[in-house]
Amino acid sequence: MRSLSAYFYLIKSNLVSQMRSYSFLFVIGISVFAGYACVPDAAAGYEIFYIGGVRGIYNSAWLGGLAAMLTTMLLWLFGFFMLRSQISGDARLKLGPLIASAPVRKIRYITAKAAANFVVLLVIGAVLLVAFMAMQLLRGESSQLRLTDYMAPFFFVTFPSLFLLGSLTVLFDVFPGLKGVLGNVLFFCLWIAVGVVSIAAPSDWWDLFGVSGILNTMAHSAAEHYPALSSLEGGGSFGYYQTQGQIPTFVWQGAAWDSSLVPVRLVWIAVGIGGIILSALLFRRFEHLEGSAKAHPLAPGREKAPALPLAAMEHSGSLQLSPAVRVKGARLPGRVKAELKLMLKGMSLWWTLPAIILIAAPLLVTANSVNSLLPFIMIWPLALWSQMGTRDQHYFTTGLTLSCSSPLAKWWTEWLSGVFITLLFSAGAIIRFIAEDQMPALLAWGTGLLFIPALALALGTLGGSKKLFEVIYLLWWYMGPLNHVPSLDFLGVSDRNPVLYLMFTVVLFAAGSAVRLWQTGNLSIRRRSI
Repeated sequence: MRSLSAYFYLIKSNLVSQMRSYSFLFVIGISVFAGYACVPDAAAGYEIFYIGGVRGIYNSAWLGGLAAMLTTMLLWLFGFFMLRSQISGDARLKLGPLIASAPVRKIRYITAKAAANFVVLLVIGAVLLVAFMAMQLLRGESSQLRLTDYMAPFFFVTFPSLFLLGSLTVLFDVFPGLKGVLGNVLFFCLWIAVGVVSIAAPSDWWDLFGVSGILNTMAHSAAEHYPALSSLEGGGSFGYYQTQGQIPTFVWQGAAWDSSLVPVRLVWIAVGIGGIILSALLFRRFEHLEGSAKAHPLAPGREKAPALPLAAMEHSGSLQLSPAVRVKGARLPGRVKAELKLMLKGMSLWWTLPAIILIAAPLLVTANSVNSLLPFIMIWPLALWSQMGTRDQHYFTTGLTLSCSSPLAKWWTEWLSGVFITLLFSAGAIIRFIAEDQMPALLAWGTGLLFIPALALALGTLGGSKKLFEVIYLLWWYMGPLNHVPSLDFLGVSDRNPVLYLMFTVVLFAAGSAVRLWQTGNLSIRRRSI
């Protein structure tokens, strides 16, 4: 009983701290917006879930299945990035020595973290579920609100999937090499792979997201009402699809939720438990940190340093300090150089060698292959861009840096450093564009060169964390330059919108500067610099 009480208070403290964060409110806002946007009016002119131009009426079965699918797919991305650094956060807040010396076993600490993350995910999923219930009443196509049609897919689909996700948020935070940007990129690739496999799963055993069964029954019911759609037995798809006129509808009674699905979903819960156990085995209990219990000078097994006598101190009547010297002109090149040193600090040889290859690659490949290569060049500096606007908050040096320069001067320095990094990685592509006289491509690429640092700096300043920029940039990069969605291609690989992204750059620059001034409580551009 005492052990359960300890678990309860550990989970409660972690849960409360997470639910007080801005990232939690951000994901809640996304969930509420998704609940509204994914249930458009019949005459709205678009649909989010495409199934041959038809859809089910907005009854509890249809919206309950839609809510379960969206919850798993959205939270596996945004929820992971929100919760994936809880253990690293304890180390950053200097709580490592306290935890290392506390009488809490590793398995209890890891389980409490995973359970708290799981409960947070369930809370967000419940908010999305309530949003879909509200939209059913608002649209008025079916006034009968059946809770069982909402709770059955939530229990069979959402619950096991989010449990596994809760364990992965902890595993990626203790697994060597996966705590930073590399882990975020790998999980983004995992999210895409799991989504593809789940939608095209040949059986329920491979359907981690639990969407295949729902999609197949929806498509089968649509084909029964509209025989021309018999080729859609494989299911539908999510996206933004414009429609003309009134969308034909049919009545879907829901999927068959029975006990045969229990063993399938229990497998993924077992995988999640295995992930928690593996995390506990890998967790080093902060013993590697300076100041932890085993690193303390008085810890058992460590030799005590010999006592040294204190030297006599001479007291003087006065203490003279060197006078402060006012710097009239800002030394911008020196500041940019220092900022670049900080950005590149810690980059290993294994990061530098591929970077050199990617910079030179556009000059070495054929003309037919260069467009396929360009998006991958602009994913490698992600670890550098994500530092912009977040380093001072991460290391608690905001007051120190702002006492040396104005907020806007610091902003300009960081942005120019990001532009220089982007220009460096674009050197091969720019030379190729100039050599082949591709001026439109060069103009579009140059606009992207300004846009990426502005986006990184604005999101870093707004969120105070690397993860906000990383998740938004990865999504934007995946849909735009990699999959050639015209309006999202900020590099101009398939479709060129230099004017649009130049406007985005100006807006991000102005908004980010205003946020920086507001955060520092300094609305004046001029500030004393020493």
